[in-house]
Formats: sequence, structure tokens, C-alpha cells
Amino acid sequence: MCINSTSCQHAHKCFYYCVFAGSPYYDNVRPLSYPDSDAVLICFDISRPDTLDSVLKKWRVEIQEFCPNTKILLVGCKSDLRTDLTTLVELSNHRQTPVSYDQGSNMAKQISAPYIECSSLQSENSVRDIFHVATLACVNKSNKNVKRNKSSRGTKRISHMPSRPELTAVTADLRKDKAKSCTIM
Repeated sequence: MCINSTSCQHAHKCFYYCVFAGSPYYDNVRPLSYPDSDAVLICFDISRPDTLDSVLKKWRVEIQEFCPNTKILLVGCKSDLRTDLTTLVELSNHRQTPVSYDQGSNMAKQISAPYIECSSLQSENSVRDIFHVATLACVNKSNKNVKRNKSSRGTKRISHMPSRPELTAVTADLRKDKAKSCTIM
């Protein structure tokens, strides 16, 4: 069912990550995994503006239908290509430009999701940060039946990654509620 899947142990909780492509070939399979999802990462390619358009046309509709209460995170991938000369020339031949940070951020507002960008070429940490934020979204998802003592432990960073300003705002919003498990599409 999954194109690629992996699991990891985090703070005594197991997380299962499942990656699906947007190909119509998987349209009947993807919805089978949505009901158990606590978060969905909608990823688009910054160097391909049409992939940002599909966020509204395809992904938001599908997620609202099959898992309307699931936390959504919008991820702009390949941010390094925004300034890549070959990419800029190719896009200009089609009278297009790479997706700007503001365009991604505005799309995230339209779908009520945090927005994060990454580049595996520039830094492995940026991709790791995406999963850090997704994990926080799942760990911090609402669970009103669990009582917790007030302590500073809830505000400590889970990993030893360097702080990134754009993640601070996203993680602050995600720390409001708590949960136990996570499945990410």
C-alpha cells in the first residue's frame, strides 16, 4: 500500500511514516490509510509551480473528505532550486517562476496549516526538521483525557538540532495539546 514506509522510536512512542505519490494510480489506495493518520504532510516542489496548485485542487479536497480532523503541514521541497540558474531558465521558457516563500505561506494559510521549506541538497537537518515538526504535531495532538503536571519538560526541545526561527513559530503552535501516536502520509 505504501510507496515507502518507515517507523521510528521517539520518547517511548513508535511512529509510522508512510509516503504516497500523487499519481492517479494511488487514488484508490491512499484513502485506506487516512483514517489512522494523526498528521498529513502535503509536499510540493518549489521548482514546479503546478505542484503548489495541486495542494488546493487535489490534496485539500482529499484530506477533508477522508480525514477532516487530521493535522496538516504544508512542506515546500527543493528550496535550493529557487535560485538555481538551470531551473530559472527552464521555468522562464514557460513564463513561470519558482514558488516564492510568500506563495507557499499564503497557500498554508488557505488550508490552515503551518508552512515549512526544506532542501535535502543544502542540509540534511532541514529534512530532519520537517519530521521533527510532524512528530511534534502528533505528540501534541489533543488528548483531553490525559492529565499532566505543569513542568518545564513540555517546552524542552526533543532533539539536539540547531534552532531555526521559522520552526520556532510552528512548534509553538503545535505544543498546545498532547497525544500518543502518529501516522503521517
